[in-house]
Amino acid sequence: MTEAAQTLDGWYCLHDFRTMDWTTWKMTPKEERDAAIQEFMGLVDKWNSVQSEKNGSHALYTIVGQKADFMMMILRPTMEELNEIENEFNKSKLAEYTIPAHSYVSVVELSN
Repeated sequence: MTEAAQTLDGWYCLHDFRTMDWTTWKMTPKEERDAAIQEFMGLVDKWNSVQSEKNGSHALYTIVGQKADFMMMILRPTMEELNEIENEFNKSKLAEYTIPAHSYVSVVELSN
């Protein structure tokens, strides 16, 4: 009987591209926008804590061009953790002002 090849799966990476609904954002009262930003910064603080413990990583980028306004790149050891993060953002106030433009998940390969 042959054995299955051993693989070295690395972390899972969510690439989440978002477009801002600028019209709605600009029409929203400043207090609500500030609350959305503060809530998002709380998420980023949580991600920073995970990163400082070396249990994950993340990066935020602005996008030049018309395809998206920003991208969140989140790395975690399990797909479940990525799913939790994606759902947590989607339930946030800031997400109400964004439109998903594109996303995909990749797996970082480890080498010997």
